[in-house]
Amino acid sequence: MAHRYPSGDNQPTVGVIKGVSSKPQSRKRKRMRLSSIIAITILLTGTGLVISFTWIGVLLIFDPQQVGWLNSVLPEWAQIPMSHSEHPQTIQQIRDSLSHKQKIVGDTIALDDEDNSFLLPVLRQRPNCLSDCQEVVELRVYHLENLQYQAQPEKYYRLTNQLPIAGIEESVALAPLVDPTSENPEVSDSLPLTEVQRFEGKTPGRGVWFYLRGQRQQGTHAIAYGQIIYYNPERANLQEMVSWTSPNGQLPKWEQVTGDSAKELVIDQTVGLEPQLQVYQVKTVKLYLKPLQLEAITLTPSAIKDDSYQNALFIARSGLWTPAFQWLQSIKKQRRGVLPATAQAQMDLIRLHSQLTKTQADKTWASPSQQVLADLVDGRWEKALQVFENSPENAQEIATLLKADKDKGRLWKRVLAALKVNPKRAEVQAWGALLLAVQQGEEQANTWLRQQPPIKTATLTNIQNLVKKLNTRVTTTQTTSGNEE
Repeated sequence: MAHRYPSGDNQPTVGVIKGVSSKPQSRKRKRMRLSSIIAITILLTGTGLVISFTWIGVLLIFDPQQVGWLNSVLPEWAQIPMSHSEHPQTIQQIRDSLSHKQKIVGDTIALDDEDNSFLLPVLRQRPNCLSDCQEVVELRVYHLENLQYQAQPEKYYRLTNQLPIAGIEESVALAPLVDPTSENPEVSDSLPLTEVQRFEGKTPGRGVWFYLRGQRQQGTHAIAYGQIIYYNPERANLQEMVSWTSPNGQLPKWEQVTGDSAKELVIDQTVGLEPQLQVYQVKTVKLYLKPLQLEAITLTPSAIKDDSYQNALFIARSGLWTPAFQWLQSIKKQRRGVLPATAQAQMDLIRLHSQLTKTQADKTWASPSQQVLADLVDGRWEKALQVFENSPENAQEIATLLKADKDKGRLWKRVLAALKVNPKRAEVQAWGALLLAVQQGEEQANTWLRQQPPIKTATLTNIQNLVKKLNTRVTTTQTTSGNEE
């Protein structure tokens, strides 16, 4: 039976019931979600703290030197002992203590302007040595002890960080001189580092940058090699950054390369007329003890997914720095002078190499063969061809230059790269034929020419005549030399 409500009585309606109960339920759900989020946050934070304190505890047991930075925030009574055998000492006491342990003490290097901390190199005598007989085996950081020793007339310092130095692998030092395709096994001997110096002038970051250095004579190359070290004052620790080597004995330097406010580290690995520069940018990373790292600017991968840009990087990697830079300038102009930061860094690396090859090609060389080489390295194919044609008496010298490229193929690599982006350049085809004629014979040069995209008959004839003239001149020179003997 249906229920009837008297007229005027409050009759319940479904709509009113839903409207009254939905708001409390919504607020309840929001409170539940907020509670869940807070619980998860507390759980994750607690887990992170447990892991951090566990790791610090492990370091305190096995390697307390790594957490020496805690002393800057701990009270005197809670200081972490950096060495159970060492207490705060004067500089002379530190020197005497190390000398008693048969260690050689180097000159101290200040880490700040207030004389509150310094770097101390520790060296040892190399056995059976004739030169540079002392090698660096350890770097130590000492900080001024300000509390219980502040009333003393002399300054006392506490050891806060130690970094062992192991030297540089010989294969690393010789790498720029070794053909990467060589089948010879890598040399694994360790080369000593004999000195440590601070980079002067303005350097990136708030800390202090150092370089360790050693020397090695390899044929006509006076090689300099070493390591880059960074001292972080906020963490009071030393950090090994990168190893370096320079076949021409140049020291690393901080230089403005990419146009922003920070300088980059430039390492010169140039061999002869072949420029090779390594450029490192300082990057921040989310590591507490090592918040900075050096990151090399490379030409791979391409910073822009554009065929023209990628072609420019390709010819740059092949050694055609100036044509690549000119190409990138055109691309940047098309983009209204704006490139992404990574692309700009790649362009600046290419520009730096181009400056070297351009300077070499602009010089007036006494030797025609050196002039030809400088022009080819800079991608000046037509000018190099003019020098070759105007120097018939130097044909043997130029042929020797072209033949020497057979081992590493740097000129041949440039030829192939230039023809890949522009297959019909006659002057490049001419140098390809001349290289092959000297290295593999005239028949092989003509076979290669026939495999190129269709060449005009007059151009093909001209190139073939150049090849014949070169072989004729070389043969005549060799015959004359043999008769004179």
